[in-house]
Amino acid sequence: MSMKKHLCDNRKNVYNRAMAEEGKDLYKIILVDDEDEVRGRISSKISEESGFVIVGTAGNGYDALELIEKLSPAVVLTDIRMPFIDGIELASLIRRDYPTVRVAFISGYDEFEYAREAIELNVSSYLTKPVTQEDISRFLTRLKGELDREFKEKYNLERLQRSYEENLPLLMDNSFTAFLVSSGRSQMQAREDLRSCGVELDGINYLVVQVQVEDDGERRDLREFERMKHALRSLIGTTLERREFSFKSFRFSEGIFFLIEERNRLFLKEIDPVFFEIVKLAEKFLSLRINIGISRLRNHFRQLNLAYEESCKALDHSRFLNAGRIVYIDQLDSKGNAPAVLSLTEGEIKTLEQTIRFGSDSEVRDLLDSLKMAGLRNAKGGVNFRMYAVNLVDVLVKYAAFVGVDLNSIAGEDVLEKLIRFRSLDQVFDWVLSLAFKLREWNLDTRRSGSQKILDRAVHMIEQNFNDPRLSLDDVCEELGISVSYLSLLFRKNMDTTFVKYLTKIRIDKACELLRLTGDKIVDIAGQCGYNDVYYFSHSFKKSRGVSPKKYREETLS
Repeated sequence: MSMKKHLCDNRKNVYNRAMAEEGKDLYKIILVDDEDEVRGRISSKISEESGFVIVGTAGNGYDALELIEKLSPAVVLTDIRMPFIDGIELASLIRRDYPTVRVAFISGYDEFEYAREAIELNVSSYLTKPVTQEDISRFLTRLKGELDREFKEKYNLERLQRSYEENLPLLMDNSFTAFLVSSGRSQMQAREDLRSCGVELDGINYLVVQVQVEDDGERRDLREFERMKHALRSLIGTTLERREFSFKSFRFSEGIFFLIEERNRLFLKEIDPVFFEIVKLAEKFLSLRINIGISRLRNHFRQLNLAYEESCKALDHSRFLNAGRIVYIDQLDSKGNAPAVLSLTEGEIKTLEQTIRFGSDSEVRDLLDSLKMAGLRNAKGGVNFRMYAVNLVDVLVKYAAFVGVDLNSIAGEDVLEKLIRFRSLDQVFDWVLSLAFKLREWNLDTRRSGSQKILDRAVHMIEQNFNDPRLSLDDVCEELGISVSYLSLLFRKNMDTTFVKYLTKIRIDKACELLRLTGDKIVDIAGQCGYNDVYYFSHSFKKSRGVSPKKYREETLS
């Protein structure tokens, strides 16, 4: 198969697979308006010939957010004046949590202030009631053109391949690699090469961000892997440019690295949702699951190696310790220094370390069996197997230091004294295998308990402050010193829910208790449970319990 045909077939397959997710080549719309008549009238004006289909409708912003999470629309068409939360606040939440979803406003209030806010929220259109068929058709035609262009730009792998062949910045990539792996005069030269490419790190604060693709089990040849990395690099760069961040990107053998410059004191808070957006865009447009490891803020060329190591360490936690797909080194507990370099070959060291960290139990067992056979062959040639055994255990010492535990405590005795008592390499390898499994299990248990402690603190904060109507996910994350994306992942993974759903459950459970045990007015109970609006309280209560608060009280007291 020719390269051109291969690229075209790939592009067609990716395009068709992605469009199939939209459902018969139609972009999905969720319509939000508190008037049933308006929703019906607008729905009747949108036919499949427009390229769009309405997959859900909602009467308020809270119900709309649930539908967005469930149906993954391309567009949300919403009124501005609605109960509970208005269209402006809804658009703001969508922009934060669902950055790939387009928002358009429909309102009977043709006011400049709303139009201005719509522009600031990057809203696709602003239509005024009554909306005519001509208005809807013109709006959908324009929007479909924008979505089609965006779609083709993201999926045009042939264009990305041509860009890759013609504009690949090899000098920057090679200089970046040279700076990280060299020292002395060679590193000074690499530093000057980077400066000549516009990479000047002295006097500015910057992050090193490492992005890697999760292994999906598919076998990829080198050219396909490089095309995939280039497409991902292009997508991330476009996203950072759109958000006006100053950055430089580099390809490395293991993945992609970005140097992102701090732009203000709110930089870390502003960049976090961008990482979340990048993860979602990679899934949507490239069908890739990626992990992101983020260093501490650094401010000099000489700290570049340290920042790189921090991003690698954070990424290791993301892939192996299940800490989430976006991991900041600052979120991890401080670990000890790595032990001395081993005397095994570089390839054996790397393979053993990577397998113990990321491999399955059977892969660890098979690798140690292979090393044992090689060691036995060397021992027959006169090699001192005790020194070889010490070098093997050094790998476990290094891994133990990485995960923050003393190897002697895991072994239950002094490991060096234990080694002295061994009489054969077979005994050494059996013991090393057992100890490696104990370390892996301890590490998984520790990370699970660490994540659980964070989640427990978040749950405790919700339970203590649920009556505060201003309580938000941002507040909890700021108090705990973690990112929104990390806490959201803990709620989904450990509790199979979201922050908002759990907060609502706590509030409604408390309301049920007050309705059963007190004679307080319903409006007062709403306030005690964190609701400023008694009508929204009644709406949420009925949605949860199937009856109104008044009916619930009557049924429980009868």
